[in-house]
Amino acid sequence: MSAASVQVSAGTGPKDFDPLLLKAIHDTNPSLAEAGLFSLGGEPLQGAVNTAKGKYFEYLVAERLNQGGQVGPLLLQDGQKAVLAESMTQPGWDLQIVDEHGSVVEYLQLKATDSVGYIRSALERYPDIEILATTDVSDSGLVLDSGISDQLLREQVGEAIDGVDVPLSELFLDHFHPLLPLATMALYEGYHLKIGAQSFDTFKLALARRGQRIVVTQLIGAAVYGLGGGLWSVPIAFAGGLAFDRTINQQAMADAYASHRERLLALRLHQQQRLMNEDGPWVS
Repeated sequence: MSAASVQVSAGTGPKDFDPLLLKAIHDTNPSLAEAGLFSLGGEPLQGAVNTAKGKYFEYLVAERLNQGGQVGPLLLQDGQKAVLAESMTQPGWDLQIVDEHGSVVEYLQLKATDSVGYIRSALERYPDIEILATTDVSDSGLVLDSGISDQLLREQVGEAIDGVDVPLSELFLDHFHPLLPLATMALYEGYHLKIGAQSFDTFKLALARRGQRIVVTQLIGAAVYGLGGGLWSVPIAFAGGLAFDRTINQQAMADAYASHRERLLALRLHQQQRLMNEDGPWVS
């Protein structure tokens, strides 16, 4: 397998990339996949690229072998199959070759790296398991050369992470859906108005207050989800609704207090005016 045989063209969305590449990114970075936000930088981005790069290399090797292709010196015999370890932390081996009866023919370590020191460390830990590695370390004489470049894999993973980046505005709009709860609330309040359970003024106040609450909680939930909060968006949106209720109640109490104060003041002025009228004009 040559390095060119695994190259994928850069594009503007997931459909433009090798499905195995996207699967490697999603499988090794599940939190990023759930959030839909790949706007990383610095060490977090480097870690994500390195992890996905290694898994992508494994997927490429297994697929090419199982399709009857040759990877470096490896070529499966009739009835044989390449099987990747189910666990990403499988000790010792990454791929096993099994025969038609399911018996293991060979174990292999798969390493996508340009570090000979890393290869030596892996062999020290598991000296009896051969390593199939990227061509960057083939000159060391310690590995089987896969013919795939580590640098190429790194570039492709980086391009894919950038390519599947979803804008925050798009994530926000995907999770901001106030129309259905607003319509449900309006029907509920309208029903109570129709059967005479509330006045028209109460109906209008309920629409305004509850409508504002729905929009606020939807805004908070969508914003938290868009920023990568995932399922935390639910309790945070709920807390936002409670805070909105508290703010509205405090405002209503303040308005009621101000209204009562104005009425008492007007009543006092009225009483004073009556007293002055009853006493008549003052004569010196």
